[in-house]
Amino acid sequence: MFTRKLALAAGAFGAVLAFAAAPRPAQAIPIFAQRYNLQCSACHSVLPELNQFGNEFRNRGYRLPDTPKHGTTIVALREQIGYEEVPTDGTTRKVVPAGAALAAVEVGHVEAFLHESLGSEGSSASLFLGYLAYGDDHSGMLYRAGMFELPLVHSPAQRNDTLTTYGYEGSLVGLNDVTLATPRAGFEAEHALGAGRIAATVAFGNATGSAYGGKPVETGRSEAFASPEYGLFVRYPITDTIQIGADGLVGSRAISLLGRPQFDDPYHRYGTSIEAKRGRLEFLAEQWWGRDQNGDGAGGRIDSDGGYMRLRWRLGDHAFVGIREDAAATPDATRAFLWYAETQVTPHARLLIQQRRPLPGGPTSLEGALTIGIPWPRGK
Repeated sequence: MFTRKLALAAGAFGAVLAFAAAPRPAQAIPIFAQRYNLQCSACHSVLPELNQFGNEFRNRGYRLPDTPKHGTTIVALREQIGYEEVPTDGTTRKVVPAGAALAAVEVGHVEAFLHESLGSEGSSASLFLGYLAYGDDHSGMLYRAGMFELPLVHSPAQRNDTLTTYGYEGSLVGLNDVTLATPRAGFEAEHALGAGRIAATVAFGNATGSAYGGKPVETGRSEAFASPEYGLFVRYPITDTIQIGADGLVGSRAISLLGRPQFDDPYHRYGTSIEAKRGRLEFLAEQWWGRDQNGDGAGGRIDSDGGYMRLRWRLGDHAFVGIREDAAATPDATRAFLWYAETQVTPHARLLIQQRRPLPGGPTSLEGALTIGIPWPRGK
């Protein structure tokens, strides 16, 4: 059985490498590419991940000053067809389709952006991201208001390069269900810090679903912010190829359990990160430490920590192979090793294959997904 799984994984890995070896332009959702008459490859490495130019474009509120604008498709769809060798929901269904609607439109000097999950596995459609963005070129400030992702060193949920949340970013601590990957409802401000960047957030609420929806999970509890959550995120390059970061979050959750009185869980999360590049090789690592003062509702303090290390090799401009180790202790410790390969199989579609193995041992999980963006862009 193990030999068959290993052969299947090796075959899948080889197929992705074969796709990756052929150079091709990368294109994705056409909303912004059509507006400025660009190829989507100007902003994306492998759909939906952004390259350096794409991140700079996002940091400017999705604006290119003094660049002619054209008509654009303001609503687009992203469909993801996932495969899981061993379903975790107790069914025998291995292939699950899921999708999201994306929209962006200019309202004066403000950009309105929407990511609506269309649901899957019996879930209903729900708002995942939805915010107004304004970039001020004179001051270098960027403002967002609405439902947004935390400005971590990489996109924790919407523009991920794997199907598995990174390390500690998806970890629950006790009965507190808000993770680092959970979008926040509130306000964000970012500003250039010399060659680096600093961001501050204040959150009053949070999203409850995932980027593509998923089977609803009944937990028997309800949660909300007992007081605003405050965040600070700093990125700074120390050389042309190395960037370091420091992050912090402080907040409090109001948690209600069926048949029990509501209680508050004050918490904090602090993290550091490092990103380094040399030629086609890319390294990214992050470590977090957290403390919940009342994570179990009985006055018990829960300390947590975790992170990841990722090593990725670029195959051309629009394909990667990578390995990653995830670890978290909340307080139970978990570790896993993951390898993956991804490429643009057409100008509008990404193929991703990954295998996840618990450490020090346990059953492996082979997964894959085909992600398609429609309609086709018109950029030159």
